[in-house]
Amino acid sequence: MIVPSAPAFDPLAPPCPKCKAPLTGISDVGEGACNACATVLQFVLFPARHRVKPVARAVRSLDGEATCFFHAQNQAAAVCDDCGRYLCVVCEVSGDDGRKLCPPCVSAVRKKVVAKADEIVTYDSIASTLALLPILMWPITVVTAPTALFMAIFGWRKPRSLVRPGSGRLVMAILIATLQIAGWAGFGLVIWLDN
Repeated sequence: MIVPSAPAFDPLAPPCPKCKAPLTGISDVGEGACNACATVLQFVLFPARHRVKPVARAVRSLDGEATCFFHAQNQAAAVCDDCGRYLCVVCEVSGDDGRKLCPPCVSAVRKKVVAKADEIVTYDSIASTLALLPILMWPITVVTAPTALFMAIFGWRKPRSLVRPGSGRLVMAILIATLQIAGWAGFGLVIWLDN
């Protein structure tokens, strides 16, 4: 009796989307089945899965050679594309776009990305403010109620705040703005009928 050997463990094997077991023995493109749950899958694996990242080894600098800004004993291998500092192979961070950056510039780029997330227009906040705040000064709801209704409908498919996901505030703004518009329409109808 021949006993099949267990497949070798591959740390880079992608997980099965159904049972999360590692998919072993699959090619880069094609169809296959999960060994654990027998789910039939079609897949295309990214080429980066096979790319081996070389280990960077710093070279000692000799007299008269450019040195790394952060490691004075290491020979400079690149220049930061943002700030112009000389970098050794240990400090050099290559981006997907081919740019080479130093660690402080990478940190600055990350801070810019976080700042961009804070700049997202939150239409739910605008719509709910336009619907609720003017109730204190009810005559201006003639203008703010339709604006709040427009902002709520316009912002329905826009990205919302990362902190407050959901559409509850937009629904509330739509309801309040619709009630305000109906109130003004009723008020106008009563005045028109009295004349």
